[in-house]
Amino acid sequence: MTLRLKIHLIVGLLTLAFVAGLVAVQIAAMRDSVKEEVVAANRVAAQLLRRTGWLYAAQGTPAMVAFLQGLGRVRANDIELTGARGELLYRSPESPYKAGRDAPAWFAHLVAPAPSVQTVQFPDGKLEVRANASRAVLDAWDSLAWFGATALALLVAVNALVFWIVGRTVRPFSRIVDALGELQGGRLDVRLPALPGREAGAIGAAFNR
Repeated sequence: MTLRLKIHLIVGLLTLAFVAGLVAVQIAAMRDSVKEEVVAANRVAAQLLRRTGWLYAAQGTPAMVAFLQGLGRVRANDIELTGARGELLYRSPESPYKAGRDAPAWFAHLVAPAPSVQTVQFPDGKLEVRANASRAVLDAWDSLAWFGATALALLVAVNALVFWIVGRTVRPFSRIVDALGELQGGRLDVRLPALPGREAGAIGAAFNR
């Protein structure tokens, strides 16, 4: 393995380790952000529905269902209303935000918080407000994908620059090796020109002496 390749591999591994550390920090920050957003939204939605729902529940189940249908989707929450016998009376619609897309399961497992369910009991049924982190997790995944693409492009650019700089730096050493080969072949009058760089210049001067 040449010196140029060794230096290139070392720099590449160090850069890769640095990017991996940044990605780990980014994922940890995303986990905290998603948890704070989803859990807070779940608690706030449950508190509002607990206070408002009783007003409609007092008017009967149809009034409660009509209220929920008018309410529609509540951000980061799935709402279900079941009757006294456990039958499903209402389920909130799916979120239209980035519909048809989901983050990979492994990423959702890393970032999504523990399931959070708030229950509100009524005389004629039960209201459940479940936290749904899928949209927040998808936002985090899109951000991480953009960050990863940028980091990969930077990694490629840095390594290409390092490979070019190291190539220029070690180029004089190949001339020294060639001169040593000529000397070994019997050409005792071989001389090296002034080589760039302190180390290469010192070796060339010593060789010429």
